[in-house]
Amino acid sequence: MKQHRLVFPTAGLLFLLGWSSPVWAFHTWKRGQLPNGLTLLVVEKPGAPVVSLTLLVKRGATSDPPDKSGLATLTGHLLTEGTRQRSGEQIDQRIAALGGEFVEDVNFDYTTLDWAVLKEDLAPALEVLADVVQHPVFPPAEFERERTARIAEQQAKKEDTPEDLPVRHWFGTGPYGLPIAGEVAALERIVREDVVRFHRQAYRPETTILAAAGDLTLEDLTALARKYFGNWSVSKKAEEAVPSLSVKREPAALVVNRPLVQASVRLAFVGAPAASPDTPALMLLSQLLAGSAESRLEQKLREQKGWTYGVRSEVESFRQTGLFLIDMSVPYEVVLPALEETLREIARIQTAPMLASELERAKQELAVRFYFKTESVQDLSHFVAMQAASTQGQESPERTLAALRSVTAEEVQRVARTYLDPHGVVVTVVGDAQALEKYAPALAQGKLPQWNSQSGAREQ
Repeated sequence: MKQHRLVFPTAGLLFLLGWSSPVWAFHTWKRGQLPNGLTLLVVEKPGAPVVSLTLLVKRGATSDPPDKSGLATLTGHLLTEGTRQRSGEQIDQRIAALGGEFVEDVNFDYTTLDWAVLKEDLAPALEVLADVVQHPVFPPAEFERERTARIAEQQAKKEDTPEDLPVRHWFGTGPYGLPIAGEVAALERIVREDVVRFHRQAYRPETTILAAAGDLTLEDLTALARKYFGNWSVSKKAEEAVPSLSVKREPAALVVNRPLVQASVRLAFVGAPAASPDTPALMLLSQLLAGSAESRLEQKLREQKGWTYGVRSEVESFRQTGLFLIDMSVPYEVVLPALEETLREIARIQTAPMLASELERAKQELAVRFYFKTESVQDLSHFVAMQAASTQGQESPERTLAALRSVTAEEVQRVARTYLDPHGVVVTVVGDAQALEKYAPALAQGKLPQWNSQSGAREQ
């Protein structure tokens, strides 16, 4: 999976990024489309020596057949194992010769190929990308090797990871509930013909985005895309049956026994899809609760109580749903008090008036965070491709930032009441079961306390 590198410039830059500054002026995309439906996005960065490329296919693990989880992942990782004109070894050699890091990734909703190359190598890099996405042959020996490795990898996992537990609880065996890499029994059922069929149905120009960031124009990318992707066509459009999403909105306490000095605690709530109009307000809610050193939970749990070195909150948005997560590491003796204080702060933000200065600070922090996230050209094409895919191409970065700026305190309170219901929270605790049993016996047995939804306090 691609790890995005955040490059922090000098402190003086922060003053240049005042809220009135056009943060996204550097990252305005230009959009085009080939006759076959392939979407083109360009972020012009004159003078940049490197061009980042992202090819995004709008199919991921949620497109797996119900009994063959892991098929999308298997297909994505086999793309570079051989094409009609190159062996897997030849593809590897060509990628190495052009340099840069070539990364394949499959998530719930999308498959991405990321590559950053020197500007003079843009044309040959696009030729390789076009070859592997249009003409993979999935050699039988490589298919079996990759499938066997995936099965062994899943067999080595003794249990669901702490990150998997909440989604498994909510979504079961439906979309977003199964591991992206697949389950052992499902992987054992997959044959090479399944991969060939999935590629034929899922990898189509009209469901693909080609994004580039660097010293090039939309006209430059269009000319190259016509040359290497212009003949990409399929005979018949396959209608994708999108599985219906079923959510079990019940609270749960899920414990993973590991010999840790402190308990790692996560509060998880079902959030909103990426394209939801509630997403900007949820992002600000996350920032207000635990997005910075000045946030409410950081001040309460770290500065006032001294229970933790840090609390963080984040919003994860998918095509059909989302997550709202709060993470902390605390001593076992304060697990229950820390949970109670967290829910008190949630109740307070749901009901009590919010200072205008607090909301403005959170907006400024998010603006700076967005800038940092896209300061590196190497990360920029991936960001804009994901932005276009998750919002169906309707929300350019400028509009996203404008939406954040327009969020009111009342909207933040509304989404807090809508999504952060203590009676629907899933609490995951990773830590020593004996220590947890001593200080929170009911929690250790998988039972949550009863919470007062108005105050967040435990009911006796």
